[in-house]
Amino acid sequence: MHVLNESRLIDKAIEDIQKSLTEHVGWLDNVFGRAQRITKKKNEKTYIFPACFNGGLEYEDVSPCEELGNFSFFVINDPVRILDWDNFSKMEVGFGLIVWFDMRKIPNVNHFERNTEQIKDELLKVLSQKTRFRNGTFRIDRIFERAENIYREFPAINELSNQFLMHPFCAFRFEGILIIEQLC
Repeated sequence: MHVLNESRLIDKAIEDIQKSLTEHVGWLDNVFGRAQRITKKKNEKTYIFPACFNGGLEYEDVSPCEELGNFSFFVINDPVRILDWDNFSKMEVGFGLIVWFDMRKIPNVNHFERNTEQIKDELLKVLSQKTRFRNGTFRIDRIFERAENIYREFPAINELSNQFLMHPFCAFRFEGILIIEQLC
């Protein structure tokens, strides 16, 4: 049986961004990879929530949750566009990077003022200036701050029912494009 040990394509791109966030954003407690849409049934109603693989057969629920600390994860859009069919060497895909945090747990930030722009600036600088991308390029072209946009693929996460963005809790969704290039 052949086992693949190294990440490839989209997973490799996500790994590069994860590494940069881990190295340069010390207040992030958990830097998760790609989220899956997991369904649960509760009181005869089906809920869809984000969960990231954490080894073995386990998935970690990455809904807004104080117990996870400050965290990030990726949402990959459908479809992946193949840009070079002859060599299968270039493709692009839209992605979202969701960062959820408690301002009280970020050093050098006055959490009484809710200065989210300072945190947004830090994250943008790390993504644009400190991320070493090995197999292509990426760009961020939109940032969302409203609850209904941040977790839009996961309708079970409802700001009206749990107020997950009330101070001191905040979140951003950085959206953009990954362009993956692979040597054939």
